[in-house]
Amino acid sequence: MGIGTKLDWQNDDEIELRLANKFQKVTFTAGQANDAKSSDLIMRVAIFADSKEIETVDVPFNDAHAFEVKAANVNALKIELIPRPPEGKDSYILGSITAVMFDMRLE
Repeated sequence: MGIGTKLDWQNDDEIELRLANKFQKVTFTAGQANDAKSSDLIMRVAIFADSKEIETVDVPFNDAHAFEVKAANVNALKIELIPRPPEGKDSYILGSITAVMFDMRLE
């Protein structure tokens, strides 16, 4: 089971986990669903622990990235999902992607 959300030039999305300093690690996998209107867009996953950026990964279409985030002494963990143009392109390509996150575990 997982969750998905549509991302386009007007809409990025985020999920915030209120961990209350009770977990040591958060793991999940993020990628793009196959029903994207544009296979050229990159999904940027930016992770913030208590408002401090700790990791940023660009995930291309037809790929998935496994994350393992240290969460000791973290109250709020925010995961931002942002559509980006492909490497070397300055202009934004019209289209949309469906970001998916699955296999999320809190330990």
